[in-house]
Amino acid sequence: MALGKQFRNLATSTALPLLVLLGCSSDPTIPSGDDAETIMGGSLTKVENARSDLAYVDPYGDYGRYTKVYIAPLDVDNVEIIQSNASTSAVNRYNTEWQLTDSDKQKLQEAFHESMSKELADGDAFEISETGGDDVLTIEAMLTSIAPSGPKDDAASRTAGRTRVYTEGGGGMSISIMLADGDSGEVLAIIKDTRNSNNSNWGINNSVTNFAEVRRNFNAWGRQIHDGLLGLKARAEANM
Repeated sequence: MALGKQFRNLATSTALPLLVLLGCSSDPTIPSGDDAETIMGGSLTKVENARSDLAYVDPYGDYGRYTKVYIAPLDVDNVEIIQSNASTSAVNRYNTEWQLTDSDKQKLQEAFHESMSKELADGDAFEISETGGDDVLTIEAMLTSIAPSGPKDDAASRTAGRTRVYTEGGGGMSISIMLADGDSGEVLAIIKDTRNSNNSNWGINNSVTNFAEVRRNFNAWGRQIHDGLLGLKARAEANM
């Protein structure tokens, strides 16, 4: 599906941090009438009490007909890296800024696809498709920023074998997600969210611990989309 340009414009049209679908301490609601906040010519309505930072959905989408999902490769071409204070501290021997290599980007894409596939297929909720189609929902995501809490674990930033870095968690990351019809490309939801480390205890910061946190974030987003889609399907079926 050629949704990239359209998605990029939507994902960067607001400075708000990123999101995911439904759920919070209060029940999520989709307002109607004058109370509804809409975008894209009124086709998408803001979800109130969303678990994510921001969520818009098509309240009239026929979500019940989607039995498969196509997970597009994670867009990692324009990731803002928010440098931590530790990146220029004594633990960063060469004061090297955090950068994503091609290998880093590939690992992120692979981990995202694995997490999304696992979570969305849980309970046989959705079949993972390799292409779009009439009964396929396309999930297209863009990693918009990462905020590492320490210098990168590589030879350019740390003295090999001699330096241990301790931080309160691995940092944070932000993502934008678009859900669209796998046949027509019609946008059904826009999701933006930021997840920060909830670990208040100091621990070792290295490539292994950091990537474990990345996977936890991807898993959590996958689970939220899984639960949100099932909620939207139930809502659509109840209104039939």
